[in-house]
Amino acid sequence: MDKTSLYTYIQFSGNDDFPLDVVTERLGVQPTKTWRVGERVKPNHPINQLLRSYTAWHYEIETKETLYTEDVLRPLLEVFQSKTETINQLKEELILDIRLELVIQIYDGYTPALVIYPEFSKFAAKINAILDVDMYVFSFNDPDE
Repeated sequence: MDKTSLYTYIQFSGNDDFPLDVVTERLGVQPTKTWRVGERVKPNHPINQLLRSYTAWHYEIETKETLYTEDVLRPLLEVFQSKTETINQLKEELILDIRLELVIQIYDGYTPALVIYPEFSKFAAKINAILDVDMYVFSFNDPDE
């Protein structure tokens, strides 16, 4: 049975082909995934030939079954909060956009509260990040079934 779950990530992106290894080295953090402009979105798919329109460095916090945003925002903050100055230097030097994304997958109507605590919002503001919340709502079971 699927349960409501959340995950979050930070993503550095740019339209140009910026050096991913420089971001990794300067942050001292291994990304969970990266891609370059022009790569196939689904490289092993025989039909889908979509190509990436930008290069990205992506670090994702593991998906957790929870109704509390803090359970996924806190771990991301713990990794990157001390790197604010480095993030801003990378943004300026490599002309990057920073995205902080919260993904909520809702099952059977169990909806988490959407709470962003001041510490996280201050971090987002310091790095001038795009804040994005995606919500996906899946099956609702009838209690009479």
